Amino acid sequence: MPSNLSTRVAPAEQMPALDPYLGLGELIAAIDDVRPLPAVAARILELADGDRFSAHELATAVANDQALTARLLRLANSAYYGYSRRITTVRDAVVLIGFRAVRSATLVSCVMSNMPESELLDGEAFWHHALSVGTLAELLARTEGIHQDHAFTAGVLHNLGLLALDQHRPDLLRESLELAREAGTTRHDAQLERFGWTDAELGGALALHWSFPPPLVAAIRDHAVPIAVISDAHSLTAFVLRARIFARSFGESDGIEPMTREEPPAEWAERPLATALQQAGGVDGVRERAAAFFAAAGR
Repeated sequence: MPSNLSTRVAPAEQMPALDPYLGLGELIAAIDDVRPLPAVAARILELADGDRFSAHELATAVANDQALTARLLRLANSAYYGYSRRITTVRDAVVLIGFRAVRSATLVSCVMSNMPESELLDGEAFWHHALSVGTLAELLARTEGIHQDHAFTAGVLHNLGLLALDQHRPDLLRESLELAREAGTTRHDAQLERFGWTDAELGGALALHWSFPPPLVAAIRDHAVPIAVISDAHSLTAFVLRARIFARSFGESDGIEPMTREEPPAEWAERPLATALQQAGGVDGVRERAAAFFAAAGR
């Protein structure tokens, strides 16, 4: 059995079949049985990869879910986007905010609203951290001129496995946290040693089961590996890793463990990234946008 995560990175399309002996397959089945991906989210994912799909089709998919429509319109009219005119229809939101932004926002909102109150996680801290990572990942992709499709979604949902483990097997999460404290190691290394898999791998497996696009699966699964083992610096996984490292410098909890304020990576103080961050309002601006999204699109 590998002793650390750096040896476990593989392209999403090469992910091995789930080994029931490890218990991961049964856990995925149990999660999907109790809380499957909402049908509207599955439909939104189908719209992800082709230009042939129109804004009308996305608006129709969202409009079929009244609760989701209400959340999206709250979000569209929130400080997160900052539009001066009031947006009253999903179609207006798609036109003004953009097809990709609405698709990402609705998918994230579906997952957020689909998870009940947490047992071990501080839900508000968890989502604020996740939304900060998503905002930073999108900023990274846009600044580097890379097609940033899914960057926000990947950043926000990078800890999907932790969320799922907390909801469905809090006993395993609690055990791994206790083992990590006793051994002075990370939660993921404790999980790998005890269970044979990590909550990051659980998240990747769940994303794969829900038919997320392969780059999004990989970003969720590999979000905690050392960045040095990621060969493509412009991949979705790299953007999430870099965003997560910077978000840790905020010194905020991710909802499960306190974070020690760390020195931010030098790249965020250099152009063009420093300029883009400044235009976004700096760290305070990122945190304010995360709070605005949570307030508008959360439960």
